Amino acid sequence: MPAFLIIKGREEQIASFREGESLLAVLQREGFSVNAPCGGKGKCGRCLVKVVTKGEARRVPACKTPAADGIRLIIEDGNDDLSWNAAGTLAAGKAGSAPGELGAAVDLGTTSIAVSLFDLSSGQKLGMRGEWNEQRSHGADVISRIGYTMEHADGLKQLSDTVQKQILRMIDALCRENGRKSEDLKTVFLAGNTTMQHLFARISPESIAAAPFEPQSYFDSPVPFSLSGKEIMLTPCVSGYVGGDIVSGMYALGLDKAEGKHLFLDVGTNGEMALGGKDGFLTCAVACGPAFEGAGISCGMPASAGAISRVWCEGDSLCYEVIGGGEATGLCGSGLLDLAACLTELGYISPDGRLFGDEDENGRAVFPLTEYVVLTAGDVRQLQLAKAAVAAGIRILLEDSGVSYDEIDTLYLAGGFGTRLNPKSAAALGMLPEELLGKVRSAGNASLLGMETALLSGGERRLLEVRNMCDYTELSTHSRFSDTFVEEMLFPSDGEWDN
Repeated sequence: MPAFLIIKGREEQIASFREGESLLAVLQREGFSVNAPCGGKGKCGRCLVKVVTKGEARRVPACKTPAADGIRLIIEDGNDDLSWNAAGTLAAGKAGSAPGELGAAVDLGTTSIAVSLFDLSSGQKLGMRGEWNEQRSHGADVISRIGYTMEHADGLKQLSDTVQKQILRMIDALCRENGRKSEDLKTVFLAGNTTMQHLFARISPESIAAAPFEPQSYFDSPVPFSLSGKEIMLTPCVSGYVGGDIVSGMYALGLDKAEGKHLFLDVGTNGEMALGGKDGFLTCAVACGPAFEGAGISCGMPASAGAISRVWCEGDSLCYEVIGGGEATGLCGSGLLDLAACLTELGYISPDGRLFGDEDENGRAVFPLTEYVVLTAGDVRQLQLAKAAVAAGIRILLEDSGVSYDEIDTLYLAGGFGTRLNPKSAAALGMLPEELLGKVRSAGNASLLGMETALLSGGERRLLEVRNMCDYTELSTHSRFSDTFVEEMLFPSDGEWDN
C-alpha cells in the first residue's frame, strides 16, 4: 500500500492509506491530534499541516488534501502548557489509604483535559497537567463528535480510544515526573459533560443529539468504570446537556449547603447553568457554538501562545494583550468579547450587530486590530448568537425560579473561558446582567477541584446527592425561549447610536 511519513515533534510514524483518503482521515485513524474545529467538513481552514514534497514545503488543510505516496507530513501544533487549568492544592489524606497509594482527579473537557495526581495517604498534590483534548481532530464541539460516531463505523471506538489513551498517558507522565509508579494508582475521579463521559466510557452518545436529548446513562450507578485495571469513578449527570462537570463544580463550591441563591455558569461550546442553594437547583443548558473557544471565528484560535486574550480602549485607540507576549496570531474567546465590547462603545458595531469598518476584497465589512488579526461581520454574528443564548438562558432560569437579580447572592463563572473573560465586557454586550456585576466570582476549574475534593474525601455519595437536588428545564421546547433569544440578539444601547 502507498504510505507517507508523519512527523510530530520527536515522534515519527509511517502511515499507509487508501486511494483518495484525506490526510486528516489518516491522521485521525493513526491517533494524531490536529485542530479541526469543523470536524473535517472543509469549513474552518484550521487543520493546517506542513507537507514536504521533493524538498518543497507548503501548508495545506489536512481535510481537503488527499494523501500522497512518499510525502513527509509535519504537524506543528503541539500541546501547549495549559497550567491555567490548575486548581487549588488540598491537604487532607484519604482515610484507609495505604502509604504510597495514588489517586488522580480528571476534568474531561470538550476543549482541554486537566489531570491532578495525589498521594492518597497524605493528601499531597504531587502535580497537575493540562493538555488540549486530542478529540479536537474530530470537531470543536460535542455535536461534531457525536456526528463523527454516527458517520463512521468505528467512530465511537476511535474517540473513546483517543481520550482514554491520552488520560492514561497524562497520568503516567505525572507519575514519572514525581518518581512514582503508575501501578500504585488506586482510583481516578473523572468529570465531564454528558457527551464526553459517554465517549470516554464507549457508550453511544447518539441519543443526546436528538429530541428528547436523553442520554443512555446518567452515570448514577454505584458500579465504577474500569480502565486498564484502574478504578474510574464517573460523576453523575443531570441531563443530556448538564453533565458531571457541573455537578462537580457545584459540589466543589459547596452550593448544595449554601444559604441564599447562587447562579453557577460554565460557558464554552455549551452554556450550562444552575440556580439555587441548599433547597435545590434549577438547571438548563444552551448551545453557544464554538465562538467562545476561538473556533468558527475568522481569526479565532484557542487561548494559547499568540492569541489576543484581552482588548481595551484608551481614548479612541485600542490596546491588546497577547498570551506569551509574542506577535499576535489570532483571537481567543475572551479577546473576541473584549474587542466587540470596545467596538460597540466606539460606534463600530451597531445595536443590531452591523459592523462598520474597512472592506475586504469581497466588499464585506472588516475591522483590522492588527495587520494579521481582523474582526469580520460574520464574527460579530457568531458572537451575537452565542451571547444571546447565554443571556436568554439566564433570563429563563431566573423567571422560572421566581428569583430577581437583587436576590442573587453570587454569580460564579467557571471553566477556562469563564475564568478568562472580562465580566464588564460580557455585560456591555448583554451576555451577563449588568445588575450582577458586583456579585461575580471566578470559580476557576471548579470541575477539577470538585474531583480533587471527592477523591480525597470519598465524595461519591454527596456527588449523587448534589445531582439529585437538580431539576432540569429543556429550553429547546420552552415556550418563551425563542422570543427571549431573539430579544437578546441585540447589543445594549444608550439610545444615542446614530452611525
